[in-house]
Amino acid sequence: MSEDTPRFPAPGGPVGPLWVVTRGSGPPLVLLHGNGEDHHVFDKMVPALGVGRMLIGIDSRAHGRSPRGDGPLRIATMADDVAHVLDLLGLPAADLLGFSDGGNIGLELAIRHPARVRRLVVVGANLFPEGTSAWTLTGVRVMHRVVAALARVVPPLLVVAERFALMAHDPEIEPDDLSRVRVPTLVVTGERDLVRPEHTRLIVESIPGARAAVVPRAGHMLPTQAPQRLSALVAGFLAEPLPGALFGGTLEDNGTKT
Repeated sequence: MSEDTPRFPAPGGPVGPLWVVTRGSGPPLVLLHGNGEDHHVFDKMVPALGVGRMLIGIDSRAHGRSPRGDGPLRIATMADDVAHVLDLLGLPAADLLGFSDGGNIGLELAIRHPARVRRLVVVGANLFPEGTSAWTLTGVRVMHRVVAALARVVPPLLVVAERFALMAHDPEIEPDDLSRVRVPTLVVTGERDLVRPEHTRLIVESIPGARAAVVPRAGHMLPTQAPQRLSALVAGFLAEPLPGALFGGTLEDNGTKT
């Protein structure tokens, strides 16, 4: 990271199409939140993750303080947004932590802009909507239909309907495309995550050298439900030398391989 990298301390500021908040100095770590959230979902993790790093919290388009922008609201488009923000910050590459839809964006970024990602941690990510449990997907699609219908008479709900559409019909990542992800990758889920365990295994097995980590007795909302445990996993992974991170295997909650 260059000393000339612009800083945007809280509450942050616009960087191209998105709202960005930065904290600290050192190797950059980009934080990407989930659907319907903003960068504050990581607030409980900032003290641990910010030691010796520059944290870059990004509000995805149509979330937080970032505007909706033009064109379709898609996970792939949001990944392109992140690459553009890194360009504007003068960062050729960065480590990345993505939660839920932010994890999906991180996967798309590693596929579409592979040189921009140094190390990748995805938490509660999925490749396509069917990767979530049946009851979750059914509920999301029902809500999408209801909100989309209401949006015809209440225009401000259009953006909310689009966010539901992201979960109901997006992303569309082919497992074969993950073979192009050649950076150290950690895939984290909660033991009671709404992402199906077999789907998480598919992600791990499709990325060369990827690791899996399961946080016991936790659900999907790991950044808020288990921030200390998740922070320990992420910090431990990012602390490893880059050449030694591609080993495969499984990580338990305490960070040891089995």
